[in-house]
Amino acid sequence: MDLRRAEEFFEHLSNIVDHPLYDDSARVNLSATLALSSMQFAAAVRVLCAEGLILGANTALRSQFEALVRCVWVIHRATDPQVEKLSADLNPETQQASKNIPQVNEMLAELKKIPQLTNLLISLNEFKESSWLPLNSFVHSGIHAIHWTKNKAPPQLIDQIFRISNGLTLLAFQNIGILTGRQGIQSEIISVSARYSSCLPKYRENI
Repeated sequence: MDLRRAEEFFEHLSNIVDHPLYDDSARVNLSATLALSSMQFAAAVRVLCAEGLILGANTALRSQFEALVRCVWVIHRATDPQVEKLSADLNPETQQASKNIPQVNEMLAELKKIPQLTNLLISLNEFKESSWLPLNSFVHSGIHAIHWTKNKAPPQLIDQIFRISNGLTLLAFQNIGILTGRQGIQSEIISVSARYSSCLPKYRENI
């Protein structure tokens, strides 16, 4: 698990996407905010992996994935009222109003209707199919949480979680790149990513 390389990787990506968003609409700003939320959860995953805290790392990983899916859903499928609810200042009324926002399964189902998202959906659905049940077990103190409380997680498993989280972070950076509207930015991101394979998922990793 190469934390130094991962931080270097994300610094490079941050520099690539450091441009204004293509417009100042509530929808675009909300999608960008959610991408940053996903990155914040990812930063927590890295810290927790470094400390060998597998329960916290997996819980943060689940939240990272949900924020990533929501940032894509917001830009492509959310209605104007849904964007308004999620963009509102936090208070008891707006908290209650946002309770009916779609969850992961519904968002992924809606995103399947968009042909240009086919490749992204492959990655998101692979993650969900392989990891969602164990991640829920961690969040809800199920058998995975109990097992890894009683037993020390092997370094290979920690490294796997670390790499998976980094892969999702790459997708969040790609979403930010799209929101800048700059041509060629995805090619730059892919070019940099090729130099950091030691930080990214191996083929079809499962938790």
